[in-house]
Amino acid sequence: MLVEDVEQLPYAPEEIAKIRGWYVKNGTQKFLNVPVIIDDRSIGGLVIFFPAHRQFSESQIEFGLAIARLVGLAIVVSRQAEIEKQTAIAREQEKAAQVRVVQIARANATLKQTLDVLATEPKLELSLGHVLKVTSAQLNSSSSALWFYDPLADTFVIHTVYLDGNIVPATPENAPLLSGKWIRGQNLSADLLLKKHIRDRIPVIYQVDDYPEIPAPMRRHMQRLGIKTLLGIPLLLGSEIIGSFTIRFDQKRLLEPDELELTQALAHQATLAIQLLKRAEQAKQAALYVERNRLAGEIHDTLAQSFTSISIQTGVARWMLQQDPTAIESILNRINDIAQSGLSEARRSVWEIYPTAQEYSNLIDKLSQSVDRLTCDACIQVSVQIIGTPFEVSPIVGYNLLKLTQEAITNSLKHADANTLSIILTYSDRTVSLSIIDDGRGFQLEGESGGFGLLSMSERTDRLGGKFAINSSLGLGTEIRVEVPIKLKV
Repeated sequence: MLVEDVEQLPYAPEEIAKIRGWYVKNGTQKFLNVPVIIDDRSIGGLVIFFPAHRQFSESQIEFGLAIARLVGLAIVVSRQAEIEKQTAIAREQEKAAQVRVVQIARANATLKQTLDVLATEPKLELSLGHVLKVTSAQLNSSSSALWFYDPLADTFVIHTVYLDGNIVPATPENAPLLSGKWIRGQNLSADLLLKKHIRDRIPVIYQVDDYPEIPAPMRRHMQRLGIKTLLGIPLLLGSEIIGSFTIRFDQKRLLEPDELELTQALAHQATLAIQLLKRAEQAKQAALYVERNRLAGEIHDTLAQSFTSISIQTGVARWMLQQDPTAIESILNRINDIAQSGLSEARRSVWEIYPTAQEYSNLIDKLSQSVDRLTCDACIQVSVQIIGTPFEVSPIVGYNLLKLTQEAITNSLKHADANTLSIILTYSDRTVSLSIIDDGRGFQLEGESGGFGLLSMSERTDRLGGKFAINSSLGLGTEIRVEVPIKLKV
């Protein structure tokens, strides 16, 4: 520590006057210069100025040293606090970065999952339901809905709902499931009520208790369902509105920006799926239009040729009737052959468009579903047996065999009063056979027409080029057997 006298400052002669003059001007005659030391290293000094010459006692000097040590300690503590502060900030930043990485990874996984579904799911309606399901899961929502915009009516129509862990298409048969939850009564055409997100073209959070535009009846209904918050997300193609997401929460929510970003990304994917759905439907309708025109022309040409030939042969027959009546029979046979040929060609052309669905190729699945549906509430024991190695049949064969089965089951349930019903489907190299057997009251074949149902089954079998047989006796039940030739798919 130094005790300095202004009169004795150790500066060069040319500097002394200037420095001394500054001190004198500021009223300083003497000062105490105490070094501030940290870890045996001087980091500065504590300088105390005095206006007059004086002598310092030992205790005053010790006091100055103590103050310098306190200053040094304060500097050390301040530096350590700053270091700890910066360390804590860095730690929090690293933690936030790790959380962000996890959020981004989760968002990317979600987007990839939905993209995979869009790329692989043949039914786009199901892929839209999957997007709803994933969106609800990411936001911890219990339910959500997809609405399609109808530009002609300027309204939104509910299309698909995610509810209680299930994807529910908004179809008439599902209306009871959605009634009181997503639709009023069973009205599937009711318009979307909250449209601020549609008008503003951005996601909007609607707080059920506070949002002023919620109609009072809707607010009360939402409150009864336990819904606290709604999120509306517009589905946009450029600036064009094509639909809307509505997501429900059973607690009050203020969504984070990253949650809204992910939700909007999922909405964009739904928009893509909707456009693909529309394009596919347009392509399907265009193809149907072209095919119907082609078949109409083909049927017209077939019938025109047949009727022209019949007309010619009829003219010949009329002439032969005057010349040689015995030759009429051969002409009539030719007319019959021409008529049968034309009828077969017309049927073939019609069958090309009816039925159109390949689903009837898998006859076993369709048969089982149909049997379950027809007999689920009936007091009858039903069995289905498959014999041989199953293979796909043409849609026409599958469709007509299914209709034959349905007709036979319906007849049995209505008229037979049977306890058991057996359906046996047999696959062989050249045929598919179907037997429907019940142990009901039966009927006498002699003089019994069997009604329109049996006639219809017989005609269906004829159209397939098959064989139809029926065996029944009073009190012994009935067996209907159909055998149809098939062409195996190569």
